[in-house]
This record gives sequence, C-alpha cells and structure tokens, in this order.
Amino acid sequence: MDTSIWIAFGAVFISLLALGTSIIALWKTHFSKFSAVLTVGDCRLHIYPIKNENDRWFIPSLDTAISFTNKGAQLGKIEDLRIRVSFPKLPIPGHFEMFYAKWIVDGKMISKERFNWIESAVIEDWMPFVLLPRDTKTKHIVFESFRWDNPVIQEEMLCELEILAKNRSRWEKITEWKFSLNVEVWSELVEVGTSISTSTDQKYEIREYLNPEDLHKYTGSKDHIPKNGFKAAPSYLDFPKEKLDE
Repeated sequence: MDTSIWIAFGAVFISLLALGTSIIALWKTHFSKFSAVLTVGDCRLHIYPIKNENDRWFIPSLDTAISFTNKGAQLGKIEDLRIRVSFPKLPIPGHFEMFYAKWIVDGKMISKERFNWIESAVIEDWMPFVLLPRDTKTKHIVFESFRWDNPVIQEEMLCELEILAKNRSRWEKITEWKFSLNVEVWSELVEVGTSISTSTDQKYEIREYLNPEDLHKYTGSKDHIPKNGFKAAPSYLDFPKEKLDE
C-alpha cells in the first residue's frame, strides 16, 4: 500500500482520537451529572439528662463535621441526612432508630451545658442546600432523635450515616461509626457530662514518626552542653502535662 495512504489513515485516526478526547472533556466539564462526594470526620456522642419536676429523661445527640463536594458539572441538591442507629447484639431483627440532621453548629463550642451551647453554637437549623458544579461546602452537623426515657446500655451501638440527594430515589449509606454504651461509659456521659468520639471504619494511612522507635536514644551526646546565660521562663519549666500531650 502506498505510504501516502498510511499517512492519511494515521491522520484520520489521530483526528478521531482528538475528537473523542474533546467530547469526553466537554461532557465532563459541561454535561456530567451531579455527583456528591462526602468526607466525614469523627463522630461525637453526648447524652443529656433532663429533669422536669418528677419526670426525667435523656436526650442523645450525635455530631460530626462533613465536607460535601460536587464533582459533576451540573448543580445538585442535598435533600437530607440521617444516622441510622442500631444495636447489633440486641435480638430484635431489623430494629433501628433514626437521628436526623437538626442543626448546623460551631463544633468547638458544644459542651455538656446543652441549653447554653444551643444558644451560642447553633449557626442555623438544618435545611436542604445546593452544591454548584465543582463546589465544596463543609458543615458541622448535629443529629438528634426522640428522647430516651430509660438508660440505653449496650456493648455495641452502630451508627450509619445516610444521605438523600436530588438525583437519588433512595437513601445511600456513606460511612459508619461504632460506640460502646456499657455501664461505665453511660455513667461518664450522664453523671459527669463527658462526650465520646470515634472515627469511621474507613482505612487511613498510619503515619510513621520514628524508625527505629528508640532513635533518639542514639542522637544525644555525652559532651557538656553550655547554657550560654539563657534562662528559661517558669512557664516553660512548669508547662502543664495535659497541654504537652495535645
């Protein structure tokens, strides 16, 4: 076959390849559907004891930070969020309790004083929101359910985050967290007012800081180190250990 024909075929092939690449790029930048990607932080559990005369109950509250990213080229809407709570060791098939998104908050201001942080930390009530193409929004969200009239003592509490988006006809699971609500933990949460946090079951890279672990054992010196007249301030010498551990 004539060389000029091969050259013509090659030119046509390259042109078709370039056209296909352009079509794919055009689709991704202008026509790809809304696609939400969620990045989730640790989940925190509070249990607030409430008393009204002789009536007493508990309000369970879950909160976590979530980053929403639309990787599509069309805007989309996050309709709702919820956490499906179940107790795997409870012998009741198909049981669950739903915690729905309630507030957007300043997560750093949530404390054991429930009515105080509701006044100071709540930024707005939860409502559906729109994500523009290639847009990212981060929100710290509080999820709550009905009150608990009795203590909930369970070795395992499974919390599954679910999302309902505009282009989806059903709820989709995003991730999950697990808590233990044994007697000791319940006492800490209710009587002391502490909270507990847990990370998702997603696998994260473990960071390595030293190799070997006793590396600093070999990096010192037996030589005298002169002070050169420097005197450390008392705050350096007596810094609280809990601050050093942060």
